[in-house]
Amino acid sequence: MDAVREWVPPMRDNSPPHRSRRRRPLTRAFAALGAGLALAVAGCGGGGTSGEAPGGGEVTPVTFLNVIPIESLTYTPEIIAKASGHFAREGLEVEFQVTRGSAQAIQTVIAGGAQITRVGDTEMMVATGERGAPVKAVAQPSQASTLRVLSSAERPVATPQDMRGKMIGIPSEGGTSETLVDTLANSAGLAEGDLNKQVVGLSPGVFDLVKQGRIDAYLVAMDASVVVKQQEPTAVVLDPAQFMAGGTQVYMTSQETLGDPAKRDVVQRYLRAIKAAMEQVIADQSLDQTLELLGSEYDIPVLQQPEVAKETLRTYIASWQANKGPLLETPADKWKAIYGEAVEVGQVPGGLDPSAWFTNELLPGASS
Repeated sequence: MDAVREWVPPMRDNSPPHRSRRRRPLTRAFAALGAGLALAVAGCGGGGTSGEAPGGGEVTPVTFLNVIPIESLTYTPEIIAKASGHFAREGLEVEFQVTRGSAQAIQTVIAGGAQITRVGDTEMMVATGERGAPVKAVAQPSQASTLRVLSSAERPVATPQDMRGKMIGIPSEGGTSETLVDTLANSAGLAEGDLNKQVVGLSPGVFDLVKQGRIDAYLVAMDASVVVKQQEPTAVVLDPAQFMAGGTQVYMTSQETLGDPAKRDVVQRYLRAIKAAMEQVIADQSLDQTLELLGSEYDIPVLQQPEVAKETLRTYIASWQANKGPLLETPADKWKAIYGEAVEVGQVPGGLDPSAWFTNELLPGASS
């Protein structure tokens, strides 16, 4: 999949397009993890606990690293946990801090600059399985991919097999979206050279490139896919979760945090608040209260279209429950399947034990 057609970007941006290669993209993203760790430790503030447990009269400051701006329905559990007081009831004062992608978030958590972050499953596996990062997944909030592949009815990409001979647009090189395309291609038995990839960014007008024939399909967050489908009723939407186990998201913390009883307790309290927020949203069948709470905290663009926002939220809720088990739980068999997919596309070495990279022990109701 190394051949990439030149794309002439819009006149307002004459920078040359980035090219994308399939082989081991995330490894490059984490190449500086070990080398930069000492610098990160020196530059990051302390992420330890300084307050008391719930009911102790004090609060514990917590830094959560979000890899995209918090003003997104992706972070509904976090926003609702804050707006509805679930964090406060757990004695937590949570600060949301955006980072420049998952690699920086993982590095910062290792360095002690934050207690917890949320990243893609494969990114987590690359960090620990490929780079040996001292981190562990502690919960799986989105249990199915929340990315979508959009294409036109004229040249539809309705299944992974349909990607053969196509140009697929991705938001950036070497991240979750590119890994997802590679995994989908592998599930259909497509080989190197059977399709091409092109970095096209995340602007709202990317579907115009599809209509113009510059690309055949592209990866987009679920929020945006719902909006595009509203504007372009004939658009074809491919749900990766129908064809692959990966593409989920995990809460991740450091091994150092897990080894410290006080810090471990903070993460457990954080997860209790998140689960309570999820349960609250699930119980809100009309989602009216949920939209009101989200809007009370942040200016989220999709909230200007309430019915679109509700449709998007219902799809997110389905992703929280995709495993048909307890909220936030990571099933061992699914985790193993995700690892197998990552091995097949060259993200991580084979022959490792992925069960050592996650735990369910911190989840509400689990014995720790």
